[in-house]
Amino acid sequence: MARSLRLIASAASTIALVGAGLAVSTTTAVADPAAPGTDPCPVAYDTTTLTPGQPVTGLTTVRGTTPEEFHGTYIGTIDNGIGDGLDLPIFDMEDSRITSADGTVDAGIWAGMSGSPVYDDASGQLIGAVSYGFSSIPSRRAGVTPATYLYGLADAKYSSLSTARAKVSASRSEAAAIAKASDDPAPLGQGHVLKPSKQVSGTTSARANANAKKSPLLQKKASFKDGDFRAAGGSSGIDADYPIVPGGNIATTFSTGTITTAAIGTVTAICNGTQVFAFGHPDEFTGKSTETFNGASAVDVQEDAGFGTSYKLANVGKVKGVINQDRLQGILGTLGQAPADNTVVTTKTTGLGETKASRTDVAVPYALPYVVASQVGSDIMTVLNQYAGGDALVTWKITYTRSGLPGTQTFKRSQRTSTQDYFPDTASYEAANDIEALLGNGFEKVKISTVQIKSTLLPDYRAYKPTGAQYYYAGKWRNATSSIKTKPGTTTKVRIKLGPADAFTDVEPTTVETSITTSKKASRSGSVTFTGLANTYFEDDEFGVFYDDEYEEVLPADLDEVLELLAAQPRQDSIESELRYKTAKKSTLTSLRTVRAPGVVQGDLRIPVTFVKK
Repeated sequence: MARSLRLIASAASTIALVGAGLAVSTTTAVADPAAPGTDPCPVAYDTTTLTPGQPVTGLTTVRGTTPEEFHGTYIGTIDNGIGDGLDLPIFDMEDSRITSADGTVDAGIWAGMSGSPVYDDASGQLIGAVSYGFSSIPSRRAGVTPATYLYGLADAKYSSLSTARAKVSASRSEAAAIAKASDDPAPLGQGHVLKPSKQVSGTTSARANANAKKSPLLQKKASFKDGDFRAAGGSSGIDADYPIVPGGNIATTFSTGTITTAAIGTVTAICNGTQVFAFGHPDEFTGKSTETFNGASAVDVQEDAGFGTSYKLANVGKVKGVINQDRLQGILGTLGQAPADNTVVTTKTTGLGETKASRTDVAVPYALPYVVASQVGSDIMTVLNQYAGGDALVTWKITYTRSGLPGTQTFKRSQRTSTQDYFPDTASYEAANDIEALLGNGFEKVKISTVQIKSTLLPDYRAYKPTGAQYYYAGKWRNATSSIKTKPGTTTKVRIKLGPADAFTDVEPTTVETSITTSKKASRSGSVTFTGLANTYFEDDEFGVFYDDEYEEVLPADLDEVLELLAAQPRQDSIESELRYKTAKKSTLTSLRTVRAPGVVQGDLRIPVTFVKK
């Protein structure tokens, strides 16, 4: 009894793009078939007429940007293998690193082949796109999504979702950086939708994955790209103009620039000059899409014998268009279409006498918090050239619109951060946290147009703690050895003594001046507590979540309260003074005051306050 495809198939990732109004023919007889790839939009073959052993030829790209041929034979078809009413023809393939010259299996059906067009040898018509694999070890067997299904993405019922936009200008500059691109060898998910593999450049894959897991928005809206990134090469603003051709490479991108988030696959067909079809399976399965797609240049195919599907190495180039449809049978995009409403993230990071400027264009809004955290952290690591301790003053400005108010709004905040370990991650947390809170507020639709971040760095962990106090009384400064003496109804100057927070920081002792003010009704005694407002972040802390002093989650009532909570977040280089005392009627009064210190401050110190008679 055959197993369900849901249990045995896995994707060999690719990419797809959009169009509308394409007429599809399923006629099978064509005289003098054209060479594979000669016609970028060939007639779709009627896959119900396939016969066992029927020879086919495919196109894919192993190196560079020039497609090469591979060959195969038809084995059989799994009914409803892709979905209800969508059958999946199965083929055995060879060549193009699938097999070696002696016919033995080499890399097998490798990730990045998804979308590779397969043509009928007799008619030259397009049978479909390589889109599924059936083993985690190298295998020549592939599932092919029929071209009739893929071309169906251009049905008029989807056309209203494809809006005209400006043209993308071309560039001939060359890109650097190596990208691992691939699709995921994981089992089929719900509805036979495969989880494609991901790639990221401009940061380590480990940190990209950690940042993706911190974003509830990304996990909810793009569950296929909420982690499991491979380290990869990206455009980084260099913008190599790699071609988009049938059998050639294509990269779908959430973000392009310093942090390039992409999946690499193969173009299946280009129709009407602008409609680009690819993948043969979904990317994010969102239906309508705002992802961009880019050209790419293959470096090689890395075989993997037993640890996962073999995968393509590639360099990602410039944006070539926008994906409009992301559906079960593939993805469709418009070549030359410029992305609308991109968010531009710019960072300027200064330290050790150097300044690094970075930029990323984010096409998918829910990827923004992850991109910001990754870019800020990567820049800090690059400038300091270390992944240990450090100190940063980070300021950010977010420009956005909200549905509840007309016009453009801005939000500004700053934070001082210093840690002895994993400093780039900690210093990048709060800006990303604010963006997550705005985008995922749940009350109003927020569109962020720009994020501007400046970071000033020191290479050392610098942290203080309160160690004592002095107070000004009767014309001179006195050490508060047992208490601070003050008169009711007066303001007394106080110096907070600061020393190293622990054995790992090397800071000189210093003082910070503040004051305490009491009511004329103050009597008996009280106390003042000096508390450093430095926070500790944990690896699993999520972006966009507010906590109170008891570490209980705070749930804001509307977007205005979200903004208030963000603005109220304390600077970690601040000290809060809390004076508590009683009046003659025994009621308790509290007075709060916050002052800035020369570095982050941890811990607290309580000192008694004694009221003296006039």
